[in-house]
Amino acid sequence: MKFTRLMPALLLAVGLLYCSWACAPEQYGGGKHFHDLAAFKKYRMQLPEKHDALCLVAVGDIMLSRYVAQKINEHGDPGYSFAGVQWFLQGGDVVFGNLEGPVTPGREIKVPEMVLRADPRVAPALKEAGFDILSLANNHVPDFGGQGILDTMHYLDGAAILHTGAGKNDREAYAPRYMEVKGVKLAFLAFNDPAVVPDSYGAGDGPGTALLEPEKMTAAINEAAANADFTVVSLHAGTEYAAEPDATQVRFARLAIDAGADLVLGSHPHVVQRVERYRGKYILYSLGNFVFDQLWSRDTRESVAAGIWIRENNVEKMEFLPVYITGDARPVTISGPEGQRIMEKLELDLNRQRIPAWDSEKGIFTTVEQYVFQAEKSPPEYRLLQSQYFDLDGDGCKEGVYLKNGRITVREASRTIWQSPGDWWVDYFFLGDVNNDGITELNLLVWKEGSFGPHKPFWLEEEDAGVKNHLFIFKLEQGSIKPVWQSSNLDYPNHRASLVDFDNDGEKELLVIEGSYTDPARRETTLWKWNGWGFSHVSCKEN
Repeated sequence: MKFTRLMPALLLAVGLLYCSWACAPEQYGGGKHFHDLAAFKKYRMQLPEKHDALCLVAVGDIMLSRYVAQKINEHGDPGYSFAGVQWFLQGGDVVFGNLEGPVTPGREIKVPEMVLRADPRVAPALKEAGFDILSLANNHVPDFGGQGILDTMHYLDGAAILHTGAGKNDREAYAPRYMEVKGVKLAFLAFNDPAVVPDSYGAGDGPGTALLEPEKMTAAINEAAANADFTVVSLHAGTEYAAEPDATQVRFARLAIDAGADLVLGSHPHVVQRVERYRGKYILYSLGNFVFDQLWSRDTRESVAAGIWIRENNVEKMEFLPVYITGDARPVTISGPEGQRIMEKLELDLNRQRIPAWDSEKGIFTTVEQYVFQAEKSPPEYRLLQSQYFDLDGDGCKEGVYLKNGRITVREASRTIWQSPGDWWVDYFFLGDVNNDGITELNLLVWKEGSFGPHKPFWLEEEDAGVKNHLFIFKLEQGSIKPVWQSSNLDYPNHRASLVDFDNDGEKELLVIEGSYTDPARRETTLWKWNGWGFSHVSCKEN
């Protein structure tokens, strides 16, 4: 969208632009015209209320040893393996994968070897790439014995990455790992097929992995489901390089759902396999290799990164990004017929769409194809209910930010710091450093009457006084919410916005879903970058 260039003194009156992401079904105003906020609010209050969705990004096998380690050392960058897809990972609220091999000091692992070991430098690189939790229940994490398992947990803990499926004993290995995101309590568990590992790889009195033992697995999932809103189970099982899940995969995946799992993620086959809906829940049998050096076949070089949107404790939709592993053993996006062929392996009814991306090979912003599966129907319009906790002012105490009935409230403990004015309707908020000044801001998508109010530029004779959409940016400073930047009427209403460092330059770009004031079906994804006083549009070349 267009915005007006203003002098620095008028920054808070600047008009904004936006971009769109494929994650919001809302149709603000439904194409209706509102000339006063009272009518707009009345209309919105009649809509059903829904909680904000959270996005779980899941990937397949991550192997950072052998030839992958050689490439990491060659480039002198522990995060080299993730550069081509890091922008997609960082778009998730939670990012999960299977870490295939221990993180522990030791000798160099040669390419033909079947034992694996990753250098401890990869732990902070995994965190920087976006990973929040990793499965350790596989046939390689115990390759360097109990000490290798303990080292792996130690280095992941040091990088603030949770882990599941292994422990210093069986009680710890089978214990669910919990996290709370956007007010939703998630539980993660991971299990390893005993048929693919020596007996010594299972946890007992000493370190090991959680095994697919029906009674222990069922008890662990029962416990997780009783204490969480949404339970994710990772299974490391199956026949390597098989296009279809085998009987063990199907049996234990369904058993996990029978026990209370809401989602099952599979690994180990090293190729992409189908997705199954069982009792209203979803099983992703295998997402394939994500980072691996199995370069001898196209199937082992193909992968899928999945963005799984969870709302009201159900999978609402899934977004799939087709990925191909290069000769440097790192994943990059792939589009066109080759990407579509990968998607066909999922056996889902998918809609193809183009989204902004970063081409790390060419060093340009581009667009790529992702594929969307709508799991649950959602009302086209609703009132969003959001909550998030974050230390906005860096004083060591987290503030709570709440959105209900179009109004934002910021609280610290029992004290209300700020409420948005009654003559606004806030559709959505997101936290992040929009202007790259090192401070996390509170960013609001606001409907209000009038464009500038008292800040109308002197060269404009009149302004549009109708109800239009705006972006307002605030920060918490010295106990008060203060404005940083506020737009005039946006040319297109913004449905959602998020911040992602696409090009890994340390500064985040603004990704937005634009709609229309007159066409409720319009959606366009655009990308913008802070230019020091406002936002500039980022041109994306079609890949």
